[in-house]
Amino acid sequence: MTKADSTLSWYKEAKFGMFIHFDIRSDKNQFNPSNLNTDEWLRIAKQAGMKYTVPTTHQSSYVIMWDSKVSNRDVTDLTPFKQNYLKELSESCKAEGLRMGAYYAIADPGNPLYNEPVVGGEIRPYVDYLHNVIEEFCQNYQPLIIWFDASRRFRDSDQKPVLRQEDMVDMLHSNGTLSNSRLGDDDAQKYVDYLTMNDNMAADFNLGAHWESAVTITTDGSWHYESEDAVLRSTKDLLYRLINAAGNGGNLLLNVGPDQQGVITKNMEERLKEIGDWLKINGEAIYETKPGPYPYQISWGSMTQRKENVNTSLYLNIIDWPKNGEFKLFGLKNTIVNATLLPTGESIEFTSKFDAFSGQNIMTLNIPKNQPDKNVSVIKLVVAGDAIIGDNYLQLTDDRVMMDAYNANKHDLEYVAGKPTKAIDMKMFTVPNRRPNQPDNYIGLWDYQMYKKAGEGIMSGRGLTVSGCQTKGQALSWDFKMYEPGSYDVIAVYIVGENEDWKMDGKLQANLAGQSIEKKLIEQKWAQTITMPKEMELQAVLSSVNIDSSGIYTLTLEISLDLQVNHLI
Repeated sequence: MTKADSTLSWYKEAKFGMFIHFDIRSDKNQFNPSNLNTDEWLRIAKQAGMKYTVPTTHQSSYVIMWDSKVSNRDVTDLTPFKQNYLKELSESCKAEGLRMGAYYAIADPGNPLYNEPVVGGEIRPYVDYLHNVIEEFCQNYQPLIIWFDASRRFRDSDQKPVLRQEDMVDMLHSNGTLSNSRLGDDDAQKYVDYLTMNDNMAADFNLGAHWESAVTITTDGSWHYESEDAVLRSTKDLLYRLINAAGNGGNLLLNVGPDQQGVITKNMEERLKEIGDWLKINGEAIYETKPGPYPYQISWGSMTQRKENVNTSLYLNIIDWPKNGEFKLFGLKNTIVNATLLPTGESIEFTSKFDAFSGQNIMTLNIPKNQPDKNVSVIKLVVAGDAIIGDNYLQLTDDRVMMDAYNANKHDLEYVAGKPTKAIDMKMFTVPNRRPNQPDNYIGLWDYQMYKKAGEGIMSGRGLTVSGCQTKGQALSWDFKMYEPGSYDVIAVYIVGENEDWKMDGKLQANLAGQSIEKKLIEQKWAQTITMPKEMELQAVLSSVNIDSSGIYTLTLEISLDLQVNHLI
């Protein structure tokens, strides 16, 4: 195992880190914080249960925040501030068993070697400078990761090779350091080690690639300190983001913004401590776990797992606790050894039966009617062997079946060579709208990760949606298992900008269980979403359908009259 392999394994098991946005935001001549104590940062991070820190080292002022011998554009050259606080933080992290990474913006306005895409011009000297600066940082501080950002200069296909992504990652790996995907927007991870989601965004299903969600602790999305009275996300919201990340193959990088003296406010510290208090008794369900065996969205929370000898511990991290004293888990193919409430070890009685029509086990847990934890309660199941749940979408304990468009089977109007049949297999998780249009004179094979083109059909859309599914005859389909017969609403969910009007022309046709219903969508409910933080989910009832018996079904949604709304989730 290489140093980089060992680092990646550690990082995946760590799950939870602190993002620290602290740099020069005003007059450089006035920047000289007198109360900067990085041991306080570390104390607060450790108290919160965080395992790594990622301070900004080159961001809003585009000034390097360490004493660089490579650059004359660093904090010791341009400000009165001389404290080597990054070295202090790095050494303190090592002493306490944490690790330090570093945020670094690739864009560098004001640097005479750098120019923006609209300006053009030679950029290779700046790339050489960038590589040298990053190598210096790695040699001085042995960081966990370099958290690249702002690579807009290198998004076009002809500019990506100029960034020399492979050379950069090879150098990082030689130092045991990882790179995130914002090094040239490498969503497919051709070179880099893990995927960085869009700001404040997370996946709510397993992408099949390890990812990290960087989230502000403030509700307004501010990365830097704005006010000591800033409104913070609730403890329940933040814990949901943590269990969602752990359950779907990701990490949570939670941001704090110290004030200009380097002090993290008391309200932020208290909120972080509440997370740490939860992790003290429930951390077994988070740290060093792997995603649960069900790869799709879960309405009640998330599942994580760890292998222990011949058995597997499966953790049900429940944020929406059933009020009827029963929790149903569908599709688990393993024998249950025991079931307990994680914090107390209190035994939970359960029954299990097999439904032949849907081909699945249904396990019913007899749980307390009152939720044990006001935020997230954890049930631990020990099962024999490797935990297995089939590939079909399943009914959940609240009777819903949640089927995302990203994993749907796509049915385009015409076959396109080389185009995957599912959006998830395109591996364009954050950048589909950044692709430039394919040149008119382009004659090679279409590289859908590199170019947009006319008539490309159903594609990955922003925020883990699909786009282009709006023309008559196109369709999406899902296979799923139902256990409870009854009448069910078919609800389509679209992404709409917060300030956009809801305009729905066109129709969808739902085909399910021998029933075919064509209808114009009717607005039902608006909700915020963690997959698209600047957008809203709009739920629209398409129809009600009757399921007469348990079984395996296929739902097909077909465009029967061209739609205007684009992004279906």
